Amino acid sequence: MTVTDIASVAGVVPERRQLAGNRLALAGVAMYFLEWVGIAAFNLGNVPAGQGTSPAEILGQYTQHGPGIQLLAGWLSLVLLGRILFVAGIRDALRRSGADTLLADFAVIAMAVSVVLEVTAYAIAAGGTYAAASGADQSTIVGIDGTANFVNLILAAPIGVSVLSASVAMVRSRLFPAWLAWLGVAAGLAACAYGVIVGPAFAAGGTCGEALCTTGSILPGLAQAISIALVAAWIWMIATGVVLFRAAGSSIGHRRAAQAA
Repeated sequence: MTVTDIASVAGVVPERRQLAGNRLALAGVAMYFLEWVGIAAFNLGNVPAGQGTSPAEILGQYTQHGPGIQLLAGWLSLVLLGRILFVAGIRDALRRSGADTLLADFAVIAMAVSVVLEVTAYAIAAGGTYAAASGADQSTIVGIDGTANFVNLILAAPIGVSVLSASVAMVRSRLFPAWLAWLGVAAGLAACAYGVIVGPAFAAGGTCGEALCTTGSILPGLAQAISIALVAAWIWMIATGVVLFRAAGSSIGHRRAAQAA
């Protein structure tokens, strides 16, 4: 007989679990969004190169913007860890609230994979700038850029898996607002789909309308449409961080009131 059954037999209504918040999740979101500071400050070129960039342009970008790309690689290796901290914050909240954390554990691992891929992509690009400065020929730099590009493109799938897993854990716990948890589920599914098709879509023409017409592939247009939904993942992250931050404040207030009593 479970504790709930015993409470029911005794005529006692079990108390609804309260969300034990923390400030780590929102701190992780803030840390992660600092990537845009680095992108604005350091990546003055177009690296990894966008779809349709000519080989000569690629070589020029790697030659002209070497220091900035190298600084960006180091910056991202620091601030992207915020994504892992964010998901770890969700896991911590579920654990301390007495909810199951298996999916949240998996979400932390998947997010760590995405961070490793993104950091690796820009490390490869930074290596390309060093190679360009050392006299590497155009075809070598184009090859390095292509490698960096595809490593960067596939990171959307593990991000999607992480968001989806964490959101399903939130749904199952019933500790979070239902709209927030289901928003994460939808965003996670969209990110997973995007991560699967974005590589072939890039090769088939990226988001270039002319390439779509010439290749006849539906993947570029489909990837572009799904990518718009990825904004929902950012909204979910911010909102989840705020919910956990506010829950942390409520928990502190309750503890102080109990101590005063």
